[in-house]
Order: sequence, then structure tokens, then C-alpha cells
Amino acid sequence: METLFEPAKLKTKHNTDQKQLYSVEEVFDRIDKKFVNFYGEYGRKIVNTRRSEWNQESLINFKML
Repeated sequence: METLFEPAKLKTKHNTDQKQLYSVEEVFDRIDKKFVNFYGEYGRKIVNTRRSEWNQESLINFKML
């Protein structure tokens, strides 16, 4: 008994749009800005405190908002 295998042709949609890549700093900036907009000045203090702790502990240097 012979079996013939033919590769299945799958129709796929290729997204031709290039997805924009963001750096870690840009992602955190977007999240933190939304946080600050929601919580106001209190949120800004929280974000800046967290960023200053990260700047002391890690290699990544985040700017203050």
C-alpha cells in the first residue's frame, strides 16, 4: 500500500505593517504617565521614588517625570 504525502498549503495572513519596538524606558514612561495622570501629584511622588530606587540599584537609568 502506497501513501502519498503532499504538503498542506495553509493560507496565512501576513501582517505587512512593521510593529514599532519600544525600549524599556519608553514602556515605563507610558505606563507611569498614565499612572500620574490618574493619581496626580501623589502618583508623581510614587513614580519618582520608584525610579530613584531603580537608578540606585540597577544599570538602567530612568529619568524622573
